[in-house]
Amino acid sequence: AHARARRGWGASQESMRLKEALTDRVPVLRDADGYREVRRALLDEFGGPLCVFEELVGAGLVDPSTGLLTTGDAPFNVFARLAAGVMTQEGAAQEQAALGDFSDEFLICRNRPETEEHWTSDDPAWLGKASMGHRHRFLTVKDLHWQWFNALTFGLVPETCGGVTLEAAVRKLERMKAAAAAYVSNIGGWSGSTGLFFHVYGHNSVNSLHLHVVDLSELGPTFQKCEHKNLPLDAVLQVLREEAFRRSSPGRGGRRFLVALAGGLLLVGGARSACGEGARIAIGASGGGAGRDSVGRHGAEGSRRSAIVAYGSGLSMLPGVLLLLDAPGAAMFGMLASGLQLLAGGPLAAGGEG
Repeated sequence: AHARARRGWGASQESMRLKEALTDRVPVLRDADGYREVRRALLDEFGGPLCVFEELVGAGLVDPSTGLLTTGDAPFNVFARLAAGVMTQEGAAQEQAALGDFSDEFLICRNRPETEEHWTSDDPAWLGKASMGHRHRFLTVKDLHWQWFNALTFGLVPETCGGVTLEAAVRKLERMKAAAAAYVSNIGGWSGSTGLFFHVYGHNSVNSLHLHVVDLSELGPTFQKCEHKNLPLDAVLQVLREEAFRRSSPGRGGRRFLVALAGGLLLVGGARSACGEGARIAIGASGGGAGRDSVGRHGAEGSRRSAIVAYGSGLSMLPGVLLLLDAPGAAMFGMLASGLQLLAGGPLAAGGEG
């Protein structure tokens, strides 16, 4: 499937500059709006996730025959190598044990000793390279399939190329969040304020997944240096859930049809009930006498008009709820509800004499 994808997409000069193009397109990527925009740009302007695949293959970061991240010396993809067990870190066993039940799926990693030592430095030589705080770890995945190399591609890789659904991506991110919480709780020494951040492709420095786990109580200059690209894990979850909901919901036309159908049934049924109830109230008030026909007729019209106005006023509040389904449909329904109020003085009210 990956070989077919490569033949279909090709490694154009534009796709080989994709990483830089995404950075230029979304220079600040630290919230849900930025994450939505970079994924939209990837799909609508830059050829989709398989162009990312081409770029990674061209850089030697992905084996095109397996779709897995490479773990050799060149290119040196550190978190992929750690996840594969090709290299290890001092004290890794104790750190990994703090993940508890999540240790089979995820791996906790440390920064290099010298970057940890310089976490307070604002020297240009260390700014942006040192740890972002006194306590700063990385959480990566043991699954080396390229779809997990970066938050950019979560849930976007076609299933024919080994990708997972958006719902499955959400579940994995939820487990990753829980794993980070378990580590912080079990390892000891951390404050109760923890930041979880991704650096999206284009803003990242390493092309294998690493969630930044940072104790926000003691931050260094590098944190401020990276603020424009520190994307919270919760923002990623928010956007993935939105995309999953849209994909699983009826199409736009289907939603509009449901809104129109529901609105029509409410308007017709409610108006008939309101008019009928108004007439019954007025007839009852007239006492049914022949000498009171005119009074009864006018009473019926007045009561029916009041009932319609009240019913229409109630319906006018429903578009706010229906807006969750379909904005244009809700707007149309709002106009219909307002129109119903006008009917109190129009043909529907006048036609009661017939």
